[in-house]
Amino acid sequence: MKRNKFYILSLSALLTIGLIACEEKKQQTDNEADTFQEKNAKNFSKQVNLPNKREVKLVSDATNASANWMAFTTAKNEIERINNFTLQEVVNNSNNLFRSIQELQDSIPKQFQEIPIKARLNVLLTKAHLLEAEANKQRPTAGKIDTLSFELYNEFENLKIQLNEVFLKSVDDLDFELDERIRKQDSLAQLQKESTAN
Repeated sequence: MKRNKFYILSLSALLTIGLIACEEKKQQTDNEADTFQEKNAKNFSKQVNLPNKREVKLVSDATNASANWMAFTTAKNEIERINNFTLQEVVNNSNNLFRSIQELQDSIPKQFQEIPIKARLNVLLTKAHLLEAEANKQRPTAGKIDTLSFELYNEFENLKIQLNEVFLKSVDDLDFELDERIRKQDSLAQLQKESTAN
């Protein structure tokens, strides 16, 4: 009988110690999560850092050609908003950024169906995917979100350069124009020479 009491008392003591230990561990985990959230709340409230931000303007032909490309307009608006976002806003909008760029890649107009543009769109989509993946992590890193936001912004500007290049004149066209101007100047000079001789 004494032995049964001893076993019951020992078992009760072990259960009590086990429950207390589990509760302390749960409380410690909760405190660590609170500390992580408090620490990162400050980091994620900072503005996105876009050092050496460059803005590429589309030439008028590229602007006109992209005017009816609704996916381009949507992606452009989403990307331009990054400039005013906090890191937390980037995290919250990462899915929208990814979807708008995916739609952009899926709806390329015929005049922009060129390899350099498709390559730029692939890079842009990859950056958007990396940003979305980082934002969806259980513990995203503010520094990575900031870096990926900057890279996404830059890659969109690179896309605009490629769109402009579709409408830039080739070297052959420029040579022809130069030859034509020289020919006109030569003919004008010849006319002036003849008119002064008479």
